[in-house]
Amino acid sequence: MEISRKRFAALQPDSGVYMTALMSENFKTSGIIIRFIMPLTEERAAAFGVLPFMLEDTCRRLPTITEFSRYQGALYGASVRGGISRYSDSAVISFSASCIGDRYALNGEKITYETLRLLLDCITDPVTEETVGGTAFPQKQFELKRQELIDLIDADINDKRSYAVKQAAQIVYRSEGAGISLKGERAAAAALTSIEAYSAYMDMLKNARVEITFVGSSLPEECRSLISERFAALKRENIFLPEIKPSPLKEKTEEVTENLSVAQCKMVMGFKFSYGSGNVSDPKYRAVSTLFNIIFGGSPFSMLFKNVREKLSLCYYCSASQNLNKKTVFVDSGVEEENIAPAREEILRQLEAVKKGEFTDEILAQSKLYAIDSTKGVNENPSAVSEWYFIQCLDENPITPEDFARNIDKVTREDIMEFANSMKLDTVYTLRGNAQSHETN
Repeated sequence: MEISRKRFAALQPDSGVYMTALMSENFKTSGIIIRFIMPLTEERAAAFGVLPFMLEDTCRRLPTITEFSRYQGALYGASVRGGISRYSDSAVISFSASCIGDRYALNGEKITYETLRLLLDCITDPVTEETVGGTAFPQKQFELKRQELIDLIDADINDKRSYAVKQAAQIVYRSEGAGISLKGERAAAAALTSIEAYSAYMDMLKNARVEITFVGSSLPEECRSLISERFAALKRENIFLPEIKPSPLKEKTEEVTENLSVAQCKMVMGFKFSYGSGNVSDPKYRAVSTLFNIIFGGSPFSMLFKNVREKLSLCYYCSASQNLNKKTVFVDSGVEEENIAPAREEILRQLEAVKKGEFTDEILAQSKLYAIDSTKGVNENPSAVSEWYFIQCLDENPITPEDFARNIDKVTREDIMEFANSMKLDTVYTLRGNAQSHETN
């Protein structure tokens, strides 16, 4: 499916508010995502983590969840959601809305405009109250939303695979934003006050880099005007400009072992590579790094899966993932205590095999098909196509999914070997259990 892409400053360029419109007649729904990019710090992580919950289901115009839900129903089931993610070393606090396309409204209603207005009401005109300490979110609502955040933090801790990767990332990215928990630490979330959350919210409106993405059949002019009007009313200054900074390699591999009450041990190995520019819009860099990851450990037919897990049965799972902006590769595995050392040795041996080009033509061809197939549905999925272009928001000339597929086909065995040879082991984090544990995750 062909998509028309238009990008422009929603206000004057120095306001830090940019908009990307991704349009195709084939889209039956309209989607708007407003992302606020802010520096991620330990002090503000919990406050940023709670904001998506605070601003997603009420606003001053519709101050109760019941009223808000009823209004969404009147808009043919439109929805508003908050979320938080990461962009290199920065936090991305996002608010999205989706609705049917205007052409499907039974009585010619301007559904896209009204849904956008609802979304902007949530973001720019939330329910607040005055307290002794100043303006804050309503205390009762805040306590409920803070508990939701704490519950998510607890869920991450209880999922020991997720916990191990998080702990490893803190070591790999020590003193970098990428190593800070997106939701904050549990103690910080529990101690967070409504006034502190509101202060973080005001800083977000004032200082964040704002990226707005529209995905639909057409962008109504009144929607553009409404966005300009709402953001022009905000006091915007000292706009944050996110940067892409690869993580520096440690002089010596850092090894950390933690003991918890778990039956199955976890091992996470963090690698850093020097190959390429680190720019996800660099056609060759993105294609080669993607293919390497698929071959090494990012697919059901990868070398780690076939050899470490299946052939040698050293792990319950063993897979690789990448952070292209930070130029890192993580290999995480679930292992028995006695298999920790053999699994580590075999993972490194598989990396050496890739460095020497000891992988078959078949796995290279299969990996290319796997990578190309994964991009075929991007333009069909509003959420996927929005994310595709957002991660390239700092670049003037982003690559399209179609360009990426063509670049994949050009990658050679030598390219993969060059990438692998630039990889160095930075960190090994091991989570060991004890005999009294009965946990299996």
